[in-house]
Amino acid sequence: MKTIVLLLVTALTFAQNDKENYLSFSGALDARNLISGSNPTNNESALNYLLQFAMVSRNFEINVGYERFSMIQYSKNTIGFGYHIPLHTRIGNLNIKSTIIPSIEPTLINRWGNWGGGISYEQKSSHISAGANLAYRIHLSDSIAIEYLFNVLPRVDLSAMYGSASTKEKKSANGIPIIGSNYFKLVYKIGR
Repeated sequence: MKTIVLLLVTALTFAQNDKENYLSFSGALDARNLISGSNPTNNESALNYLLQFAMVSRNFEINVGYERFSMIQYSKNTIGFGYHIPLHTRIGNLNIKSTIIPSIEPTLINRWGNWGGGISYEQKSSHISAGANLAYRIHLSDSIAIEYLFNVLPRVDLSAMYGSASTKEKKSANGIPIIGSNYFKLVYKIGR
């Protein structure tokens, strides 16, 4: 019986016929680095933000984004391709609309300054990579949503700078460290 109920709930959840169509602007913060920092910031608070413009049509999304993390002399430009999976949950009289958004993201990573540590002169570099995202968005109204975004990106810039030392105590693929980042995003939607 539990299996039948679970299958029914799953089928009803994913059988939604909603087709999302809108433009959106969003801003996101890396909450961990903002609050407590990380190893690259020597555990000092630092601002890492992400700005994004997206076009959604029939649940398919194309977006362009820009992330900047000045403390570690890092920025990235992205183009993302995703798909919206609308979910509806009812708690009493409250209808909660949310969306799961898996996406892929070709990325251009930019580095500048003496970010490698131990190098005293200015250096600039750009690196192409391809990441993946998984987002969970809760729609607060027709025009406002909040989102949790998890990004996984092969960091070819770290591999180029540090070689095999870049994968020490990190997940890697073919010697390239795979770094995960968490963001909390505010989304403003235009259209319906």
